[in-house]
Amino acid sequence: MSSSRTSAAFGLEKWMTIPALKWLTANPMLVKWEFRTPWGICDLVGVELDRGRVQERISLGQKKPIGLPSRIALLQLIPGSNTDQSVSVERLHEQIGDPVLAIERELRVLCERRLVVRREDDSFQSAISWAPLHTRIVALELKLSRIDEVIAQARAHTAFATESLIGLPEDKAKRLAASERAEELKDAGLGLLSVTREHAALLIPPASASNCDPVMQMHCVERFWPQAIGTRA
Repeated sequence: MSSSRTSAAFGLEKWMTIPALKWLTANPMLVKWEFRTPWGICDLVGVELDRGRVQERISLGQKKPIGLPSRIALLQLIPGSNTDQSVSVERLHEQIGDPVLAIERELRVLCERRLVVRREDDSFQSAISWAPLHTRIVALELKLSRIDEVIAQARAHTAFATESLIGLPEDKAKRLAASERAEELKDAGLGLLSVTREHAALLIPPASASNCDPVMQMHCVERFWPQAIGTRA
């Protein structure tokens, strides 16, 4: 198939998903389609987990997902059990401003899931020495055209993804890679994937994102946790 016919061969953006998915899963990744984010849907998100950390979490009996981003944000404020520090409910209330009863309710859930330990003085320590679970989070946004839109979406995904890419039909991807806009992608740390009906190829490698939100990252990975341990979400 000639590159000039690549875009027409797809017809629909969703037809790009299978070759892009094959490229993504060439690495040992768990993958979700149509991954929901606060700003919309990302076509494909892949997470590569550290198997040793996964086994450590399982051995601690922490098989349930943490839950909502608000609970993750609370958990990240609690000192680890491998330190000599702990935190009280009152101190957490001062830090985040949520009602004491709401904080206590969330702490009970975290304790039940063995993610947090309550000490004899009624202060708390976290038990997530395995964090973070992931080594990579890859976001891939596919478009037949609408270059400005897909770049904007890929930029937004750097809030949680360590690597964010756009995927275009082969003819458009090669034109973009040879144009001045390729520097725009590189400056933003975004990768470019060329997609045909049979395969996908990396034209511009993504940079590792440095401005990720740790709460969003953990929430993203937690959505893969049931899949990681072989249970249903």
